[in-house]
Amino acid sequence: MTNAPILVMVYDRLDSLKKCIQSLQCCPESAESLLYISSDAAYKTEDVSKIEAVRSYISTITGFKQVVPITPKENRGLKGAYDAAIDLIFKEHETIIFLEDDIIVAPDFLKFGNKGLEFYKDDAKIISISGFSHSVFFEVEQQLQSEVYFTNRWCPWGFASWKNRMQHVPELSVTQLASDMNDKSFVKKLDKIGIDLFTAFQRKLHKKEPLVLDYSYVHHMVKNDLYSVTPYTTKTFNIGNDGQGTRTQKNEKYTRFNLATLAKVVPFQFTAFATNKINNTYNFLCNNTQTSKLKRLLNAVGLLQLGYSLHEMKKKWRKRK
Repeated sequence: MTNAPILVMVYDRLDSLKKCIQSLQCCPESAESLLYISSDAAYKTEDVSKIEAVRSYISTITGFKQVVPITPKENRGLKGAYDAAIDLIFKEHETIIFLEDDIIVAPDFLKFGNKGLEFYKDDAKIISISGFSHSVFFEVEQQLQSEVYFTNRWCPWGFASWKNRMQHVPELSVTQLASDMNDKSFVKKLDKIGIDLFTAFQRKLHKKEPLVLDYSYVHHMVKNDLYSVTPYTTKTFNIGNDGQGTRTQKNEKYTRFNLATLAKVVPFQFTAFATNKINNTYNFLCNNTQTSKLKRLLNAVGLLQLGYSLHEMKKKWRKRK
């Protein structure tokens, strides 16, 4: 079995990147794996020195079959950098293991991803092998700890997938999204994996923006009844919820997690897809926050779009100050 190439995306968080790479180096499969690292260029002057430090570190990384830096001279933005890196890898490879710089992994993460790619390669119902599981925040029965379940929610916190499935995710127009959001059966399926998605999609409609990246994948999964294979014992964890990232605020639920537990290798076993192994419970419970419930209530009384408009006005006012 050939190991899938690994892609790590990074912008300016050198400390996080080091922790991610160090955890990958603890996986025995790393020595026989290609490592691609996408380091986007700075989009503001004050970030230039940080990007230079990140790229300098990349040049020192060892412990992999080969390290391939992707270092454009111009800033591509998150989606542009992601698309360029994915396209580059899929020119030569049929599979991929993806990580962002703030993801640390268990010592058997690469084994889990590569074995999963092989086990489910002929099952069109499966779109990805997810390293992270929201079950980490709940008590899991001992007899389930080595097993996997199937969920309709895409998770980018360390996953493995195939070229022929990722490239089948179509560009979705705002018009088509609006049509789906008026489809009661689609919304019902969406709500089963968390009511946050409905209002997130509504905000995209308000801004007349298409769904991209994670939202695009989860829409495709819900629409086409596709699944991610997810371990009951998580193989990854996100350390980027400390407030230092460009897209996330500090979340104490994540900062309280004991990272030492990730180092304990729990054996895993894959099972064929079966409807009785579909489990969206953890996603549903984790994503039905008080904020999501409030947004859903505002939408029900016709005030959500007004709220988004006021929020955009507030952002513009802050920029002027």
